[in-house]
Amino acid sequence: MIFGNKAFWLGAIGSAVFLAVFVVVFVDFDTIGDVLSGANYTFVAPSLFFYFLAVGFRTGRWKFLLRPLIGKPERSIYTVVVVGYMANNLIPLRIGEVVRSYYLSLREKCSVSAALGTVAVERATDVVALLFLLAAAGLMGTVGVDRAVGDISSSVPGGAVVLALFALLPFIAVLGFVAVVSTASRETVIRWLDRSMFMIERGLRDRLLGVADRLLEGLMEGLTVLSSPSDMLKVFLWSVPIWAAEAAMYYLIALGFDLRPIFDSQLEFIAVILVFTSAANLAGVVPSTAGGWGPFDVFGALALVALGVESGLAGTYAVTVHVILWVPPTVLGAVILIVDGRSLRGLMRGVKESDQPVTGEESTS
Repeated sequence: MIFGNKAFWLGAIGSAVFLAVFVVVFVDFDTIGDVLSGANYTFVAPSLFFYFLAVGFRTGRWKFLLRPLIGKPERSIYTVVVVGYMANNLIPLRIGEVVRSYYLSLREKCSVSAALGTVAVERATDVVALLFLLAAAGLMGTVGVDRAVGDISSSVPGGAVVLALFALLPFIAVLGFVAVVSTASRETVIRWLDRSMFMIERGLRDRLLGVADRLLEGLMEGLTVLSSPSDMLKVFLWSVPIWAAEAAMYYLIALGFDLRPIFDSQLEFIAVILVFTSAANLAGVVPSTAGGWGPFDVFGALALVALGVESGLAGTYAVTVHVILWVPPTVLGAVILIVDGRSLRGLMRGVKESDQPVTGEESTS
């Protein structure tokens, strides 16, 4: 049962804490009313075009990863992706990823576990692509260094350029980790992680290694569909336009909230939107309930405040973006299932009967 799962309660507590922080730091009901009443919502409709364009790129990337498993799909993969996002928006623990893989197995000749492996590769490359956008924002004028860190750049050898280059380090680190995972055995990676965590108490270290082992198992199974480094590069190249399109969605909504005049140039404004995109979505690694409520909003708003946006405006904008992200795929996914003669409850029952492990649980097989 989901509600008996420790990870569910960890996510619920995580969301509760972050939502409490969000209310305390960013919620001013007078400001929220003024911001919402003054916003221009005509930008919402065109922003949705970019959201579903991003879903189209996600579909293309998944089809590329699935090609060794299913060849040319017999039915639409786009609808499967939308249903998966609907499930993630409604069910905690990111069970939507398992639902998406199970739903695919009903429509194509593909095992659930193999599909889950490709989803693990997607998540890894999403992190890499978001860090790449963050690095790009840093290189685009260092993301308003004067706003964020004052005079630090003037005291660092090399100044703003060096600070901007430091933005590349997380991207390089994650890309290097994925490259190591793709070439080394799981046992080798676990031994390396074990040695790197030598300062952590053995009991906690063993639990962390157990989680890492399960994640690596899925990631490595997915990586088997990549036959060469060029395939890995292609997956990354699919991931960049996904997040660029989603950033374009955020950009249009920001125009509706009149954020552009806050910044000195168009380039700086674009860089700030890229930072928001990266910060809000990388917050998905923090435990939360279905839909990522809490971390997305707090980290996204904090990024804007750090770069010069007033807290009430930043918080209202972040929540509005989250609502617009949540509603369309949830409604469309429900419609797709109805047209297909299925239900989310039925898919969940099928996932349970297929004996797929849920996040935070061990498989009973």
